[in-house]
Amino acid sequence: MKKHRRRSATRFEPSPSKQARRVSDPGLVESLLAGRLGRLITDLGNNRVASLLGVSPSQPSRWRRGEERISAEKQRSLLDLDYVMARLLQLFPPQQAEIWLTSHNAHLGARPMDVLRLRGAGAVVRAIDAEAQGAYP
Repeated sequence: MKKHRRRSATRFEPSPSKQARRVSDPGLVESLLAGRLGRLITDLGNNRVASLLGVSPSQPSRWRRGEERISAEKQRSLLDLDYVMARLLQLFPPQQAEIWLTSHNAHLGARPMDVLRLRGAGAVVRAIDAEAQGAYP
C-alpha cells in the first residue's frame, strides 16, 4: 500500500532575487506607457485616443508630457487598446482599424471598443482573429 504525503500548509515564497525581478522600475513603466500612448496618438489622434479611453481630451497630452501619472486602471486600458490596435493594424490601415473598433461586430454582438472596456482584450482579439480568417464579413 502506498503512503500519501501530506502537502504542507505553508505557501511557497519566492526567493528575494525572484521577487526583485518582478518589481518594475517605475521610470521604465512610465517610458513604456508613454511610447505606447505616443503610437496610439500618432495612429488615431489625441482626441480619439481620449475618447476611446474614456478620459478628457487633454488627459493623454498631460500623460505624454509627464504632467500627470496614468492611473492603474487607465494603464490597463491603454495597454489593451495598444495591443488591439497593433493587431488591427496587421489587417487594416489606421482609419479602417478605428472604424472596425467603433462599429458593431457580429462576432461580439456589440462594438469592439465597448467589449474592450468591459471585458478586456481577450474577446476582442478573438474577434480580430475571426476577421482575419474571414469568418465575419
